[in-house]
Amino acid sequence: MFGKLAGDGAAGILSQAATAAASFAVQLVAAGTLGLSDYGVFALLLAMLVGANALHVGFVCDGFTVFDRHDPGCRSSLVTGALLVMGACVLCAVVLASTVSREGPWLTAVYAVLVVCRLLAETVRRIFVARVNFGSLLNNDLCCLSVTLLALAVAPALFGEPSPTMLFGVMCCGALATILTGLVQLPREERGGLRPGVREFPALAGFAVWRALQAGLRPMTLLAVRLLVANTISTAAVGVLELARLVVAPVQVLINGSGSLLLGRIAARERSGDERDPAVLGKASRALVFATVVCGGALGGAALVLVPLVLDKSLDPMLVFGWVAYQVTWAAGLPYVTELVARRVSRRVFRIRLVDSLVGLVLTVVAVSTGVTVTVLPSLLALGGLYTVYVARSAVFGQRARRTEEVSRC
Repeated sequence: MFGKLAGDGAAGILSQAATAAASFAVQLVAAGTLGLSDYGVFALLLAMLVGANALHVGFVCDGFTVFDRHDPGCRSSLVTGALLVMGACVLCAVVLASTVSREGPWLTAVYAVLVVCRLLAETVRRIFVARVNFGSLLNNDLCCLSVTLLALAVAPALFGEPSPTMLFGVMCCGALATILTGLVQLPREERGGLRPGVREFPALAGFAVWRALQAGLRPMTLLAVRLLVANTISTAAVGVLELARLVVAPVQVLINGSGSLLLGRIAARERSGDERDPAVLGKASRALVFATVVCGGALGGAALVLVPLVLDKSLDPMLVFGWVAYQVTWAAGLPYVTELVARRVSRRVFRIRLVDSLVGLVLTVVAVSTGVTVTVLPSLLALGGLYTVYVARSAVFGQRARRTEEVSRC
């Protein structure tokens, strides 16, 4: 059992690493070839894509992980939810791309296609997570990485100098590879019966709406910060923020991969009625924090030396390690938040994350309005994360105490 768990954990993290490496490669080319202003536009649109993906994962993908996706009523309601979320995300993507882009309708069209492909690709990926089939997920994501790198190498020869439009087109190729490879690997029962319906939609929405809002809070908060900086200072300042975030972004691979494994395992145990010891979650939290600090510190230190030499762009140490602190608070709270999600108390998780986001956002608005340098913004965002760690941990242990009391009364 331990060997299978370790294998699943390794495959989950490696698959997340492959997905992140594909995105990182595109972002690295963008950082090295685009001017700070164009890179700022690229970062804004990429943040919108991440936010749309988070909303889709929260509403649809976590829905079929926690609920029975093979039940006909639930399955048709999940299809309805997917269509609604996808339509709303595409509409917002078109509006944002048309507003910030200077490349005309081509960028808007390619970006809209990317949003559709990315949401479908993430749906395929999350089915493997729900099936606790991380080996197939790894195969899927390695194919995505290979196609993305190939497209990234070929595209400049076909379309000339890299631009946001070309780079988003490259990302479309990777997303399509994910969809096609996943459909080939999935069994027929996962691919059939995809008809919209509303029979179980109210029950699903009771969980999914709050989960989607909670999942979208973090990326949407970061998007709001980028938009605030772009409108108040410049898109070049957004580029400075994004470059510092990019160099320590690989740490997020470890956090996201662990989160995927935790949700799949905890949700399976919740459905079977297995009681879990919150002390185990504490160990997971401490292990994630330690790994994040070590990896983030190593990446940040290396980036401060290498980025000026390789990309000919400067980095501020406070900005870089501020992003590391932001990731540390996220890692510390992740096991407790995942436990609450598996228990389907998504509304409570949303309230916790909402306060977290509002604290960081209000501090950011005050800092930008008073002319404080952008280098402090990631550290201010990290302060909200401390609230999540404290309250989510208290909620998990509080539920454990209530369950123990109920059992003792029986």
